[in-house]
Amino acid sequence: MALKTIDEYDLNSNRQPGSYRISGFGVYSDLVAGMLASKTEEKIGTVANALVDDMGQIQYIVVDLGTNPSGREVLLSADRARIDQDQRRVYATGLSKEQAEQLPAYNSQMQY
Repeated sequence: MALKTIDEYDLNSNRQPGSYRISGFGVYSDLVAGMLASKTEEKIGTVANALVDDMGQIQYIVVDLGTNPSGREVLLSADRARIDQDQRRVYATGLSKEQAEQLPAYNSQMQY
């Protein structure tokens, strides 16, 4: 099963385009000093895109690490993400900024 970006899925489905948009949301760690916390300000990056399956379910979130030393896009598994639509944030569950930098790189030319 090949994954598609949200935009590709919207164009090829009966789903209304943009019915769930997370591009541009901030991505934050939910860890503070190695312990779970209800609020954190450690920003990891910004959502650049998401990869969805044939049913439109998010499988990976593409995170732009921005000005972090690696300066690249990585794949955050949906299993490790919590989306807060009201706050326009995605929380990387149990990941620090340093751990997020070790996630697999996203390459738009690859098929996932």
